[in-house]
Amino acid sequence: MKKLISTILVLILLIPYLCIMPRAALYLPFRDVRYGDWYYDTVSRVYDAGIMKGVSATKFDPNGLMTREQAAMIFYNLEGSGEHYTYYSFKDIKAGAWYADAVEFCYRRGITKGISEDLFGVGRYITRQDMVTMIYRLYKVDWAPADKSKQQIYISKDAVTRFKDYSDIAPYALEAMRFSSGVCMIITLDHGAHINLTPIIQGNNGYANPRAYCTRAEMATIIYKTYYINQFL
Repeated sequence: MKKLISTILVLILLIPYLCIMPRAALYLPFRDVRYGDWYYDTVSRVYDAGIMKGVSATKFDPNGLMTREQAAMIFYNLEGSGEHYTYYSFKDIKAGAWYADAVEFCYRRGITKGISEDLFGVGRYITRQDMVTMIYRLYKVDWAPADKSKQQIYISKDAVTRFKDYSDIAPYALEAMRFSSGVCMIITLDHGAHINLTPIIQGNNGYANPRAYCTRAEMATIIYKTYYINQFL
């Protein structure tokens, strides 16, 4: 009975955090993101948190495709802590470019590689499976610690196989896609309470579309869910 009461109390305390889509931001300057759009809440949240910005002061471009340097900037905003560099590893990264420090940060942290030894691939679009792989590389140590007694995330490893295009997932991205589609709950070890989470990748009509390019609206949703998960760790 005491264990049951403890579990109930934990869940009550966590109620404010259980909603994946909280109330939208009070102010959003983008004319192309309207209340009622499926991505409105997540765009609002990542904008408020300073994780994503618009392509201009009044345009978010939700259906625009994410470039590799835009993705690097998002991870830099999440974890970069303002690092600055005097040397850049790729020929197509010029000092002073808005994305220069972000790309170098991601490369040095092992989050991403270049499209060749000396080119990062500025201006190229990024696929959904590449985006998820970058996220997984960034947080793998936290999400899957070597000391399993500290494991807080439960992963359904078979969830990824429900996608009709499961066989289209590249081998290098399979581990990351398996996690992102199968994260089910946080396990609070002290009390045994299970808290349901929405998987990072849910797919569309049964398809994961791993090789499709990632839109900015999709990125906002993926990043918000990732940010949300990390609040528990």
